[in-house]
Amino acid sequence: MDTAQTLKGNIEQYIEDKVDLIKLKASEKAGTVASGVIVGLVVARLVLFILIFLSFAAAFAISQATGKYYLGFLIVAGFYMLLAVAVVLLREKLLTMPLINTFLKKLNFRQHS
Repeated sequence: MDTAQTLKGNIEQYIEDKVDLIKLKASEKAGTVASGVIVGLVVARLVLFILIFLSFAAAFAISQATGKYYLGFLIVAGFYMLLAVAVVLLREKLLTMPLINTFLKKLNFRQHS
């Protein structure tokens, strides 16, 4: 009877340890994903500021080259409109699947194609 009690206690302890290990692994993966998202957002914000300043510089340079102030800004706006259309048309290939695959890679799952 004592052996059965010891075995039962060992099994219970094993199950508790296994549950704790699963919780720790899940916390680690969640932390990795969260930190990746935060870093990505910070980098995206910095890139956005750089892009805004470069866009103004390009618009002013084109305006000065053409001699018409509005033309530089219209050309830069037209470029961004074309870029937006391209992103919308290619969003599955350029954005959705790479983001899903990156997320799944962080969680150590198989990637989709």
